[in-house]
Amino acid sequence: MDFEPNITPRADVIIRNESKDRYYITVAPSEIVNPGTATEKRVEEADPDKLGLLVTPNRLILEPGGMRSIRIVSLNNALTSDRIYRVRISPQVGDIETTQSNVANRDMAIKLLAAYDVLVTARPNDAKAHLVTTQGDKTLVIRNDGNTNLLLFDGELCATQPAKSKNDTTACQGVGSHRMYPGTSWELKTGSSTDTLHARQRLYASTEPKSVVLP
Repeated sequence: MDFEPNITPRADVIIRNESKDRYYITVAPSEIVNPGTATEKRVEEADPDKLGLLVTPNRLILEPGGMRSIRIVSLNNALTSDRIYRVRISPQVGDIETTQSNVANRDMAIKLLAAYDVLVTARPNDAKAHLVTTQGDKTLVIRNDGNTNLLLFDGELCATQPAKSKNDTTACQGVGSHRMYPGTSWELKTGSSTDTLHARQRLYASTEPKSVVLP
C-alpha cells in the first residue's frame, strides 16, 4: 500500500473468508524503524497519532463466505522522508471438532493458519529517489541517496566483453529483487569492474516499471 505524494492518504484492504469456519481476525499495525538495515526493528505504538497510522477495526469476526474491509489512514504531515509500516492481519478459529469412533482409532484434525503483512509506505510530498553507484574490482554498490524508496526487481548482473559487435554481451546472472530504502545500499559481487546491473525499477505502486542499467 503506497500513500503517494499529494493524494488522499487512505485506502482499504478487503479480506474474504472462503472457508466453512468462522474466523476471528486481529489487525496490528507497526512502524518499521531503520528499514533495510542491520538495525531494522518493528515498533508497536498504541496511539495512532504517535504512530502516524490509523487502522480500523483492530478486531473483527469473519463469517464463512463473508467479506470485510480494513481501513488504513496515514496521519503523517510534512514528512521529510518515508515512514514505513507493516500491518499484520492474523486469523484465529475456534475449537475444532473431530469424530471419534473408539479410543484406539481417533481422527486427527490439523488447521494451518497464516498471518499476512501489508507493507505500507507514507511518502513525503517532495518524494525523490536518487540511486548512486560505486564500482570496485569485484563489487557493485548501489545506494539510495534520496528521501523515498523504490523497488529494483528482475535484476540481472551482466559482464560486458570486449566489443565485437553492438550486441556482444556475455550471459547474465539473476540477482533477484531489492527494495532500496533511503540511505540504504545493495552490494553485489561482480566478476569484473565493468559488470552492470540490468533491472526493472518501480517507484510508486501506481506507476509502470521502467528498465534501468546501472551504473
